[in-house]
Amino acid sequence: MKLIDMVNFLFSKNAGPYLITFDVLFKDDACYEQGRRSGIFNKETLARLYRVPPERILSIYEYDAARVIKFTMIREISSGDFGDRTVFGSQQWAPLIDLEIPEQAPAKA
Repeated sequence: MKLIDMVNFLFSKNAGPYLITFDVLFKDDACYEQGRRSGIFNKETLARLYRVPPERILSIYEYDAARVIKFTMIREISSGDFGDRTVFGSQQWAPLIDLEIPEQAPAKA
């Protein structure tokens, strides 16, 4: 199932001049559990999706009470600096739309 079909909101914004934070707010408990258990929200997958080194994904949090998965990424260029494509970081959630969420976590080898 695509992530866009499982969420109420995808949100991104600056977290200071050097970071962008992302919020993935799932529409119900079942969707949140599927997203959480899928294992897809990890540094490697997010780095590949955003075409950055995994070290730029600083943190990934799950907040059960709000059905939210949140992650923070180091910006390529500080907010407002020459060459910055998004001063506020507000449209950076777009690559998440087509992220395919498996029904269960892949088996570990």
